[in-house]
Amino acid sequence: MKNIRFIIVFFLIVSSVNAQTTVLKDKGSWLTFTNNFKLSNKFSLSNVTQLRTVDFIQNNQALVIQPGASYKLNKNVSIGAGYLSYTYYPEGAAHAPIKKYENRIWENLIVNSAIGNTKLNQRFVFEQRFKDVIVQNSDNEYSIDGNSYSQRFRYRLEVTTNLVKLKNNKNIYGKLSNEIRIRFQTGLTEPDFDQNNFAALIGYQLLENSKIWVGYGRYYYKSNATKFISNDILHVTLNYDVDFSKKHS
Repeated sequence: MKNIRFIIVFFLIVSSVNAQTTVLKDKGSWLTFTNNFKLSNKFSLSNVTQLRTVDFIQNNQALVIQPGASYKLNKNVSIGAGYLSYTYYPEGAAHAPIKKYENRIWENLIVNSAIGNTKLNQRFVFEQRFKDVIVQNSDNEYSIDGNSYSQRFRYRLEVTTNLVKLKNNKNIYGKLSNEIRIRFQTGLTEPDFDQNNFAALIGYQLLENSKIWVGYGRYYYKSNATKFISNDILHVTLNYDVDFSKKHS
């Protein structure tokens, strides 16, 4: 019961954050392709490719490419690290005036558990971020002038369950996910709210190693001290995994 109460309170509180200042609204989509390559019972490689759009699917807002590696400590706990490339396009509410780039190094800890048929996934991520700095000259033209460094902590709780078993023995899945992100501009002594990402998804198993997820998301981002971005999102995610460990067993 304690775990169930925690889940309910977590989703109710963090998905209802309200700003006391200006809130700009967007509508877009996140189109995601994920791969997991299992090398052994302990080691695996992964990659995430994600295209983020605004005005539904009319304009590209960002491109994310995130390769990584993970090591399973036991059946419920794994650690990982990797790299992330983030391309920002000049589209969307309060976005940058020109295209810019960000490079990240990340480390994570993932803890899995279950309550009956419901699976819980907790992910803790720490990021080191190197973002292009945009400057404006006297002619009102923009350019990149070096980069800035910051750090960020992310905590995601993901709850997945089987909703319906079909006649072909495949399942319809339901998933709730919420991630809160805290930024650190100078060291770890001045934490500041960065963003909150909520998603409610329906999934279907296409193949033994492949699932598709479709649903609604809400992205809430703090642009600066007086401006927030609220983005309603269509999520479409395709997972495709490859188990190389079976070929060597």
